[in-house]
Amino acid sequence: MQNINDENNKNTLEETFIPIQLPSPRKSILAARFAYLSLGMAMAIWASLIPYTKMRLGVNERELGLLLLCLGLGATASMPIAGAFTAKYGCKKMQIIGIPIYYGSLFILSFVPNPLSMVIFLTLFGAMSGMLDVVMNLQVAYLEKSLQKRLMSSLHGMYMVGVACGAGAMILLLELTKNPFFSTTICCLTILGGLFYSYRYFYPKVTSNEKVSFIIIPKGILFFLGIVCFFLYMIEGVLMDWSALFMIEIKGVEKAQAGIGYALFAITMTLGRMVGDRIGARVGSKPLLLYGVLLCIIFFLGIALIPYIPLTYICFFMLGICASNTVPMLFALVTKNPLGSLSNSIAAVSTIGYLGLLAGPAIMGFVAHHFGLAFVFIVMAFFLFCVALLVAKLPLKQ
Repeated sequence: MQNINDENNKNTLEETFIPIQLPSPRKSILAARFAYLSLGMAMAIWASLIPYTKMRLGVNERELGLLLLCLGLGATASMPIAGAFTAKYGCKKMQIIGIPIYYGSLFILSFVPNPLSMVIFLTLFGAMSGMLDVVMNLQVAYLEKSLQKRLMSSLHGMYMVGVACGAGAMILLLELTKNPFFSTTICCLTILGGLFYSYRYFYPKVTSNEKVSFIIIPKGILFFLGIVCFFLYMIEGVLMDWSALFMIEIKGVEKAQAGIGYALFAITMTLGRMVGDRIGARVGSKPLLLYGVLLCIIFFLGIALIPYIPLTYICFFMLGICASNTVPMLFALVTKNPLGSLSNSIAAVSTIGYLGLLAGPAIMGFVAHHFGLAFVFIVMAFFLFCVALLVAKLPLKQ
């Protein structure tokens, strides 16, 4: 690990970040919160549109699954180059352009008439999602450097708030209008109205001597941080896709109650992120990441092995708390341990992590098919044990 540390220090010194005097730090933070909120809302709105899309296009489950793959492919393609574009044009310009395209493609997805149009605009929607994910993480990194203040956890928490707001707004609007087109239109216009106010406070283009590349090859400590991110992103993907089915088939709960476990996880994850910055400032990013992963192992095993349903729900509740700050603390460590360009470093780690979000449920589907649903959570505990060992050994600056 010593060679990794030497290479990390060498590359970190190559970058000279010059903090910008922000006219209104409070409004800049609020604008960053809005950006994360808008990202989460869009994903929740799209999730609400999926059943209507299936009926409108007349596709079966297999065909719908192939269409949904376009979102992930678009995001995976855009993430590696998002860092280079952000370094060249700045967070502000990228969001001013990216958020309208993001919501414009979402608006079109509410009425596209055929599968070919769906492929085009869903890929565009995914590409903007991946790009904005990288841009927003960079914006937080720059804000933290300029304001000398921890913000990563609370701003990541705003993504979860956006998911809740988007889901709630669509439930209400679909109940009132019975029309996905009108419901989506209202949500999109609301966000674009917020953008009209917030855009002036997005972080401007930074001045640095970064050597930015469009071709990102993760190496050294960056590669290992990407592996950690892969498995941390996998947590949410696996719980989202498999927890409800697990509760029905293994725990025997009614279908109407099957989503309670994931709901508890999402709620406590959101609340945990709101206080994560203060905890991270006291205990450090690496210890908070390491202890969070170790506790997640316990509660994944609890979900798999404890037969009593109330205790299973408590494990979901505690898992959300323990997992809440793992991803924000990881990105906080990336900002302190970049290899050369900070923008490329965040883009590389984000891309590998997003692959975990996409591939994780599929990998666990294979595990569930051959070994049973309960074994999915045991395998996740094993993966996280390996992650904990890796984090403990990595020589990371905090």
